[in-house]
Amino acid sequence: MTPVPDVVVVANPTAGHGRSGSMVGKVAGMLREAGVAHQIRVSTSAEDLGRLAREAAEQGARIVAVLGGDGTVHLAANALLGTGAALAVLPAGTGDDFAVSVAARKLSDAVELLVDPKIVPIDVVKLTCGAETRHYVNIAGAGFDSDVNETANGMTVRLGNTGTYIAAVIRTLPKFEPARFSITVDEEQLDLEAMLVVVGNAPAYGGGMRVLPAALVNDGLLDVCVVTALSKPAFLKAFPRVFRGTHTLHPNVIMLRGTHVRVESDRRVQVYADGERIGPLPAVHELIPAALPVVVGPDAKAVR
Repeated sequence: MTPVPDVVVVANPTAGHGRSGSMVGKVAGMLREAGVAHQIRVSTSAEDLGRLAREAAEQGARIVAVLGGDGTVHLAANALLGTGAALAVLPAGTGDDFAVSVAARKLSDAVELLVDPKIVPIDVVKLTCGAETRHYVNIAGAGFDSDVNETANGMTVRLGNTGTYIAAVIRTLPKFEPARFSITVDEEQLDLEAMLVVVGNAPAYGGGMRVLPAALVNDGLLDVCVVTALSKPAFLKAFPRVFRGTHTLHPNVIMLRGTHVRVESDRRVQVYADGERIGPLPAVHELIPAALPVVVGPDAKAVR
């Protein structure tokens, strides 16, 4: 068998609405030019991507670099947990928020990180929704933001990362109603009407919305943002503040931290994690500290 190099790239050709597939040759050329010995393996489905990532780790790859967006990172992270191989991100998705968190914002930056990789163990979140258990590395949300995800996934016209999300917000808000949530963060419990509950390990989602601006991927804590019920005009007026992270100062925003979060609601509410639908509430989020080695840049702002 041909020896497996230190770096194996697993590409998701459908990420970014096909943009990732068109970049495979470019990535191979960039890695060769940078002097990074590698193999590239192209997946045929979500299940296949996870299989290829885990297979590469089991065959001895030190780093499994995924070419795709946040959903691709989600699949690879679940596959690589426990293997000892490090995850690297080559951004090519609709949303690349996790890549930004680890200072792999641009493809050229991400390739450069593989020349002399800095590997840091980051926290992972175990998420249980009924019978479904997954792990995520970025952010999970329930309420208005998960409804927006549902809307965005059904849109046929794409307006870029942030534009698509904003368009989905505008489409979703008129028909949205708050839910009654019960939220337990470690020993603290809240029962209230809310627009959304977001739990996460990193600062941003949705193409740059800094919903958890103080979150760090390796601080051993989950950050929680709760937006309590407010009128639709008030919500729309406050919404732009999330791109600066200043929404945390709004009187209808509650910020919490802990290691174990349980969220329930009085009606059916879907949970999305890393942009992927997981299932309906109730949900339990459990922090697993330092669980996944990840290649990060020297100026990664979400790394302690």
